[in-house]
Amino acid sequence: MLRPQTLLLVAACLAAVAHAQRRLALPDPRSCANRVRHANYRDARGVAHSYFFSWEHGPTSRLEVDWLDARNICRRHCMDAVSMETPQENEFIKQRIARGNVRYIWTSGRKCNFNGCDRPDLQPANINGWFWSGSGAKIGPTTQRNSGDWSATGGFGQQQPDNREAAQGNDESCLSILNNFYNDGIKWHDVACHHLKPFVCEDSDELLNFVRSRNPGIRL
Repeated sequence: MLRPQTLLLVAACLAAVAHAQRRLALPDPRSCANRVRHANYRDARGVAHSYFFSWEHGPTSRLEVDWLDARNICRRHCMDAVSMETPQENEFIKQRIARGNVRYIWTSGRKCNFNGCDRPDLQPANINGWFWSGSGAKIGPTTQRNSGDWSATGGFGQQQPDNREAAQGNDESCLSILNNFYNDGIKWHDVACHHLKPFVCEDSDELLNFVRSRNPGIRL
């Protein structure tokens, strides 16, 4: 069961999407049953999920989309953009990026900077407002460098997240992994959500259970 704090974050994210007149996609049962799974991984907590890497699948090997489209492609298949909730899972994804020589990817990481995000515990948003929208789990404060894998540099030579495009009117409110863009290795960066990138999908327990509950006997 989702914690109240998680439910608030999820509700806030849904409200932001609705405000932008773009909606989170509902899962399609047939697409869920036939979803492509490139790898399985069990993390240190014992949670096992399947993963899809867009660059490893012929029809999407050259596809680059914005953050919400990445989530929606995943969600139609009972997955969501990847959430790196443990250091081990983060390393697993980074190894796959390195193996594919991929320049960057979208994750489900999001900054809570929209209506409903004015809670004191989420302020300031660039420090305390980051969360995994795919699971609802909070990301640790960005000032605690051991609680994530944020880069120590970026376009302005500042540690991430730096909200570099804010001066151009673009809030860098989505979390991307960049592959040595700034000679910094494979690291987390805050990026404006409209940029186009490949993506990684991860099984969504919430969406899989939703489809199972409405399609008795379905094999997922």
